[in-house]
Amino acid sequence: MFAFGYDEYLLHAFPKDELRPISCTGHNSQGGVGLTLVDALDSLVVMNSPAKLRRAVQWLCQSLAFDVDARVHVFEVTIRALGGLLSTHVMLEREPSAVPGYNGCLLRLAVDLADRLLPAFDTASGIPLSWIHLQKGVLPDETRFTCTACAVTLLLEFGTLSRLTGNQMYEQKAKHAMKRVFGMRSPVTGLVGNTLHTDNQEWLRKDSGIGAGIDSFYEYLLKAYLVFGEVEYLDMFTKVYISAMHGLRLKLLASAPPDSPPPPPWLADADMDTGKLAQPWISSLSAFWPGLQALAGQVEDAKKLLAAWVYAWTQFDGLPDLFDMSASERHPLQKGYPLRPELMESTYLLYAATRDPTLLEVGRTLQATLAEGNKQKCGYAAVADVSTGELEDSMESFLSETSKYLYLLHADAADLPDHYIFSTEGHLLPPFQMANGQQPSANTTMQSASSSYWDWWIPNFGNWLPHTPPADDVGRLDAAIDISETASEAAAVQCAQMCRNVSAAEASKRQHLLQSVLPLVPLPAHDAILLRQRRCTACLQVSASMVQSATSLLPVGTVDGFQQCSASPDGICPADIMQTQAGLVERRFICLLEVQQDKLQCSQYQEIQLAAEMSSLPNNALVLQQRPTQVSQTTLYSLSFLGSENLHLAVGATFGQSLQEAGQCGPACLGDSICNLLGAIIIAEPADACGPLTNAQELSGAVLLVDRGSCSFMEKAMNVEQAGAVAVIVINNKDSEAAFAMGSDEQPHGVKILAMMVSKHIGQDLRHCKDSSRGGSEPHLLNIDLVDLSNATLGSAQSAYMEQHVYVPEATQSWLENNGDVTRLAQQDKSKSTWQSLVLDLAASIQSMQT
Repeated sequence: MFAFGYDEYLLHAFPKDELRPISCTGHNSQGGVGLTLVDALDSLVVMNSPAKLRRAVQWLCQSLAFDVDARVHVFEVTIRALGGLLSTHVMLEREPSAVPGYNGCLLRLAVDLADRLLPAFDTASGIPLSWIHLQKGVLPDETRFTCTACAVTLLLEFGTLSRLTGNQMYEQKAKHAMKRVFGMRSPVTGLVGNTLHTDNQEWLRKDSGIGAGIDSFYEYLLKAYLVFGEVEYLDMFTKVYISAMHGLRLKLLASAPPDSPPPPPWLADADMDTGKLAQPWISSLSAFWPGLQALAGQVEDAKKLLAAWVYAWTQFDGLPDLFDMSASERHPLQKGYPLRPELMESTYLLYAATRDPTLLEVGRTLQATLAEGNKQKCGYAAVADVSTGELEDSMESFLSETSKYLYLLHADAADLPDHYIFSTEGHLLPPFQMANGQQPSANTTMQSASSSYWDWWIPNFGNWLPHTPPADDVGRLDAAIDISETASEAAAVQCAQMCRNVSAAEASKRQHLLQSVLPLVPLPAHDAILLRQRRCTACLQVSASMVQSATSLLPVGTVDGFQQCSASPDGICPADIMQTQAGLVERRFICLLEVQQDKLQCSQYQEIQLAAEMSSLPNNALVLQQRPTQVSQTTLYSLSFLGSENLHLAVGATFGQSLQEAGQCGPACLGDSICNLLGAIIIAEPADACGPLTNAQELSGAVLLVDRGSCSFMEKAMNVEQAGAVAVIVINNKDSEAAFAMGSDEQPHGVKILAMMVSKHIGQDLRHCKDSSRGGSEPHLLNIDLVDLSNATLGSAQSAYMEQHVYVPEATQSWLENNGDVTRLAQQDKSKSTWQSLVLDLAASIQSMQT
């Protein structure tokens, strides 16, 4: 696969940058510097192609020059050209026989290229620009915006260049940029945005994620620690990893419809400040995450996430750029698969960490798909549309990454990550001794989970710490949080395999086997010791921090707009301590429809940003918009049974008495009276109270439950009052409606009882509690209190006063009309003869959960 693609590139495209495998031509993407050749250079070492390697190095040393009239992308040229030159130089210096007479020319080319990129760092913040001219430097009208990954994914290459040349300037500039971006994290979630201004450090796009525009921000923090050994990089990675795992994973919302399945383990794009879903699509670039988790020792999480990625691959025969959260629909516009390597990378790295043979089968599946669907006359072509199999005339990075990871997987080179770290472009970089020459000892590595440097900042915890978190020179917020002994012990168990001692005999045997399949790759024994030690430390630190952040701290963020409590078994605070974040606010939810268990339900249900783009949605998406009603003229009551802490919400009518008139009032410490009403709760007979009540003898001083319908609200209230009750609670028995303020066109006739309405869901709860009270022989006493809406402190008040609007996009209407299971369900019940009825029933069940 690699040999075919490489030979075709040399035949049809070299020395241009890229091969067009369908038309058998070449084109330039980054100045015409033979980019594919430079990018594939260390692949020739890995795949034991000495003759091709020597010819390639000879041409580069004699003919390659970066003094060209071209504007290039700093990120692309760094990871592809600079990385390829540095990786190959290191291996040729270690193994001179691979290219006899090699004189270090690749390093000299790397220095020349890096020097031409340096002016990009000359910004007010030190964060580099995205584009540079190789001869003229920064052009006068150059864009000042850059993506997060573009700004920071220079650290490994520039840091390696500093270690090889002794010139610290390269690493200092790249490290400064990383710390600047790190310092721009949200103080609420700890997340970073997607696009920023290089001068004033303002976010242009605040959508966060682990996919396009951000991915290698996470990757290079961990890998910088593994390559350079500086604990500061590991500390920074631990913080952002925890923020991502808490803030970006799909959540099972408290307001999700009944019987909702747990969400898959995707990390999706979310607003960096609120944590709400930014778009209902998963980026294929984020398939690198399981591999990163494997490097950090988070193997179990990596297995679950990789399984989801493999499922998506089999669903689409490739990974479209964007697909929906259920992996059933590809994005209508970003629907291609440009031969991305991330899934191959994760499969290989997880195999290296586990030796699970099923991952070898996954590799064969991936390779078979490419061999059958992508091989063309002159190479391997990208997919323009995974749904049709239409191909695109391009083959970027296939030789440096995709084919390399498949080769390493099938060659059973599982020990290579003990010797080298792969850059984001798949280039092999060795570990270096720390700048001061010191390394943690083997004895302290296993104990590092309880060491003194456990001082990471955990998202959303700064607001309850007893001190103000200090800010460093780049505005990074930190707060000391001690790691518990329990968390340290859990980390030691999780990392036992990664941290186990490898005897000299075993290490020698493993190295010999690896050398037999990678004969040109130098494998110094001391590198394996160094990397295993650092990966152990990383595993212990990240694992203990994850345990600590999940179990020991309150609060840990918000769920469904409410404060989340880790002390509560279901993760949601009890009703009496719920608090909304900002009173009554407009909210939007997205539901991906599916038919399961003979009903229409949400396969995925997530809250999405109001500002999220709604023009492109999955074909089965239902949007539910909740808007606050006018509360200034409405009264809200809390209902609780005597001796119970559970609260229910009721909406007061526009007629009848107030609680001050109907109840008992006493003085309050702030001068306002406190009123409540206490009465036995009785069910009306007849249930709708539209005529004389047959159980009037037991209604004196009672609170009466009645059903909506058959007569006016006023008539019900008058009948209840005549029977001697002090309050009436009308149950709204319409599934599609929440409770609302009852009014009447009739004259009020001086109704002198308290009147209110509850939703069907709450009415069922009230009936259940009444029926179960004291064996049913004695009435249950209900206490009615007034809810103060001036600060909306009671969380349940939010949903009780939300109007729900259901939006069914045209594509979803078509999906519903043409889905045989939907049609069958609608025809089973004559009252639900159309898909509209099924959708309204589902929407009503969702609203009842939120009321």
